[in-house]
Amino acid sequence: MVSAIDIQAHFSSHYKPRTLVNAAQADLTVAFALDYDSPGERLTRKAASERYAAIPLGADPLESARALYRHLRANQVRRLNVAGNGLSTLSRHGWTQARTEDWLYEVLAKAALHWPLEVVRSGGQTGVDIAALSAAHALSIPVVGLLPKGFRQRLATGEDVTQSASVIREQIITGARRLQRSQAREC
Repeated sequence: MVSAIDIQAHFSSHYKPRTLVNAAQADLTVAFALDYDSPGERLTRKAASERYAAIPLGADPLESARALYRHLRANQVRRLNVAGNGLSTLSRHGWTQARTEDWLYEVLAKAALHWPLEVVRSGGQTGVDIAALSAAHALSIPVVGLLPKGFRQRLATGEDVTQSASVIREQIITGARRLQRSQAREC
């Protein structure tokens, strides 16, 4: 893994401002979710406006990769913002962080094979956000995680905790290493 990991904290401790920045600094925001009616998903859709795509988490990975590729190509995307449900939502549906990382890796790997990305960014939350950063890092795509002030992160319990940039970076690296080991075993 030689890709850059850029972990940033927004000056606001609220989730909305970093969502707006992430959407504004990307060519496209793709939301991988099970629940598109959560407050976070509604805000993401509004923030990204016409530069938004929804791909259901857990759908067939090959079909999801094809859908993502079509959006990337149609919008000439180089800077992708990935959003989606956090573990507090995903865990209620039986999804773990590892399962989310595996699925996102499979989708991103297939799409990025045919459409190179300059950067993948996200809001750095548990669930889809960190999974996307781990998958992109495992694929040697530079990543940017923009979190609320204090590197605020929502856990599977729904509790918000203050982290550090190094903790977020370690989450990404740990996920990426697990994905690479898993891929090596499959080869």
